[in-house]
Amino acid sequence: MKSYKPKVLLLLIALFVAHFNYAQDSIPLSLSTAIDMALSKNIDITMADYQVNTLEYAMKEVNGSFLPKLFVNANYNRNINQPVIFLPEGFGMGGPTKLGSNNDYRAALNLAQPIYSHFNINNKKLMENRFSYQNEIRRETRQKVVNATKKSYFNYLIAQEIVKVQKTQLENAEQTLLDIEKRRRLGTLTDYDYTAAKAQFTQAKSSLLEAQSTIMPLANSLKLMLGLKMGDNLKLTKPVELLQNELVLEVNPTKVLTENSTLRQLELDIEVKENQITLAKSAFFPTLDAVGVYNYQAQADDFRLSEYQWVNTSYVGLQLQVSIFNGNITKNKIQQAKIAKYISEDQREYTTEALQMQHQELLSHLDFSKQKIEVQLENMELTEEALRLANKRYELVVFL
Repeated sequence: MKSYKPKVLLLLIALFVAHFNYAQDSIPLSLSTAIDMALSKNIDITMADYQVNTLEYAMKEVNGSFLPKLFVNANYNRNINQPVIFLPEGFGMGGPTKLGSNNDYRAALNLAQPIYSHFNINNKKLMENRFSYQNEIRRETRQKVVNATKKSYFNYLIAQEIVKVQKTQLENAEQTLLDIEKRRRLGTLTDYDYTAAKAQFTQAKSSLLEAQSTIMPLANSLKLMLGLKMGDNLKLTKPVELLQNELVLEVNPTKVLTENSTLRQLELDIEVKENQITLAKSAFFPTLDAVGVYNYQAQADDFRLSEYQWVNTSYVGLQLQVSIFNGNITKNKIQQAKIAKYISEDQREYTTEALQMQHQELLSHLDFSKQKIEVQLENMELTEEALRLANKRYELVVFL
């Protein structure tokens, strides 16, 4: 007796430690917590954020086209054959006359400030629309991640509940098998009844194993959505009844279409296409820049740089550039942009019609699901009552 108590005590301590470690390693997870984790750690949202950040820098790059440009050029030329000019008769010896020296050094400081550029103006508008378009893609990504997280959460939650139900059914089947075995021994039931009950017990055991096999894939799917590791243990804290609160759908079709991210993206895409048309037409407009150049140069036949005579020259002015003919390149670009806009408009109309149909289908499916849930609840109540009456009958038979 003295050796038995320490063993029991050690067993209780081991069970307590195991339970404590499991509780410590498990991550309690409510639906709101799961959504917050997905929004902060999901890889799809991270990639969408990177795309938006990329366009932020692209907008800064476009804004830089309105700022002045300053750069330096420097070069050295060795004149193997010196340049010449041709003088008319009467000027010296006439004919070709050599100029310059063997060594030619030049450095120039160039400044250019855009004054008017139709391309720069419309390119900025195009980039702003692309930025809005990418922001809408990010919003859609967040919506999809939230919906996928809810789906994964509920699938895992329902799978756990199914396992519980299958365990209960297995226990009921086992109890029924034991009761029938007792009645068979009393002679009130045959071997056929016992075999049928045993088959039901085996089927319940198989159903439990099948339900348990879905737990790990669903848990891993949820972990992947939340950016968790495979070894993390999850403990869902919301009851399965929460699913009924999710059976809510916006009835107003106009509001659904207005807030739909896919349609919003198509609207922004049409605006982008319009900007691309305007941007292509910018080639027809002139550009005007203010320019300034400061030159620093010297020439000599030797390499005694300290004795060179360096000369400074500079000028400022305006530079106007007008495109007269470029091989119809601009005209063809405009036609391409127009066709792209037509495609986006057709996609918008098609998607609008498809979303309206899907909305009606979802409303019908939602009503069907609500009715199905009500029927299942009635069936559960009837099953529980039938089980209670069956157990009572078996108890009476065994007693008799």
